[in-house]
Amino acid sequence: MVNILRQRDITILDFGPEYLSLDESNLSKVVQQIVEVAKHATPPLVIVDLSHTESFGSFFIQFLIRIWKLIKKRGGQLVLAGLNEDCLNVLKRSKIESLWQRYPTREEALDAFKTPE
Repeated sequence: MVNILRQRDITILDFGPEYLSLDESNLSKVVQQIVEVAKHATPPLVIVDLSHTESFGSFFIQFLIRIWKLIKKRGGQLVLAGLNEDCLNVLKRSKIESLWQRYPTREEALDAFKTPE
């Protein structure tokens, strides 16, 4: 299962080492769980941590767009953390790399959500 963490009122979807490749066969088991998280995360601030992921394809992209729309509809934000060069190239080829802010690490993504004091 995908680790669903909460840190500083931010929901983190942590795709661990068992998700080296995010394809339909291993994502289909968690799609509904993550869709529910996207629908109900409060506040709707979500980090998708892909630090362990080496590859993904169209199924993951469609899934990512789906949860992003659910979060955006609620006035929230979804960001990506730990995206490697190969995965970024897939987003670039799909011409959607600009839809989400990207951060090298989960910690940097968390810091980006800090509210001004």
